[in-house]
Amino acid sequence: MNDYDFPEDLLQAKREWFAVERQLDELPLCPWTDADGVTYRDGRGWTPELARQEAVLRKRFRELSIQISIHPYWETLTEGVVAARMALRAAARRPREEPGKDPETGDDPGCRVTELPAGVLP
Repeated sequence: MNDYDFPEDLLQAKREWFAVERQLDELPLCPWTDADGVTYRDGRGWTPELARQEAVLRKRFRELSIQISIHPYWETLTEGVVAARMALRAAARRPREEPGKDPETGDDPGCRVTELPAGVLP
């Protein structure tokens, strides 16, 4: 794999992207009903609070996706952008050996979206 000198803000955004993705995966599945009235998923454990959390997480996931994809770093590359994006993915997944990181996942607890920002949802 080629070595890339990723800016710290880009690496941190990708780490947070993975953390938000994991939080979304941890949520129970939201039940939904199709046009014929057939309900899918049993909805046990689904609450309005979970709906709010999901909305905040999905919003943050979109923001991070955009932030990562339009980062000025990509403009500095003349070729191999796809390889660089894959290298960023691998670098962001590598556990960091710093205090405060989860030893199993390498997650920074500061990457978790734990509060609903004011004004995000009615």
